[in-house]
Amino acid sequence: MTERRIVLSAAAAGLAMAASSPASGQTATARPLAGKVALVTGAARGIGRATAVELAGRGADVALLDIAHPDAIPVLRYRLGSRAELERTAELVQAEQVRALPLVADLRDLAAMRDAAQRVVAMWGGIDILVCNAAIAIDGRLGEMQPAAWQALVDVNFTGTMHTIWAALPGLRRPGGRVIIVTSIQGRRGSAESGAYAATKWGLTGLMKSLALELGPEGIAVTAVAPTAVETPMLRRNSGGRPPGDPREAAQRMHHALPVGALQPRDIAAAIAFLAGPEAQHVSGATLDVNAGRSAEFTA
Repeated sequence: MTERRIVLSAAAAGLAMAASSPASGQTATARPLAGKVALVTGAARGIGRATAVELAGRGADVALLDIAHPDAIPVLRYRLGSRAELERTAELVQAEQVRALPLVADLRDLAAMRDAAQRVVAMWGGIDILVCNAAIAIDGRLGEMQPAAWQALVDVNFTGTMHTIWAALPGLRRPGGRVIIVTSIQGRRGSAESGAYAATKWGLTGLMKSLALELGPEGIAVTAVAPTAVETPMLRRNSGGRPPGDPREAAQRMHHALPVGALQPRDIAAAIAFLAGPEAQHVSGATLDVNAGRSAEFTA
């Protein structure tokens, strides 16, 4: 693969350097992450954007990493986030009176990911919260899947997450650092229609648990959040990226039929923010299911 290096525009640099103090009258309780630095991948839109804004609302400065190239992975049936969407996320984060650092990098490129993490550490001194959210979805039965589609899923969802962690670990503060990985309800069960995607998410669960054991002695907690269907462009991939008339249609198409329809990105962001906060300081090696009751179908 042609090496992709991080690109940070002059305008983005200006955004990053613009620091603001918390709004007057806000207490430590209202902003429990004040003084913390978060790095969120897949931040241009969807769960990544909602998470960045939620962490910012709780006081964290947020580095926003995204591939920001809608057509970077040709095998996908939907477009990825754009630079304009990433810049909009930065604006939303700054509206919470904290600092934003937009970063453009490809998870598949370890050198670019290391450059990105080093820029965050150089600018803000370290990383307290790492949210590994970026992922792609491709449907298809395992026995019929094209090798290129399989490889794309593994490269982004599994290896890309490990690249993110390798890049961030040297700058992750000890003790107190948090690594939060976004998995999926399909990482809790099998799938006949999107088995490769499910396999990558199962792999992330094993990665999370192994890292929790490895990094626990250093004071770093590692957890996962497993959403069900969430109203994002990924959910709408079988409709060409167009919003369905009813969120339930997309949920049923993905075998995630929910009485409440698809969840909203902010629902997942709230769970991630909880795991990043002081209330979860003793939580590690665990997956938090956010699936509107589908956990009741699991055997354990």
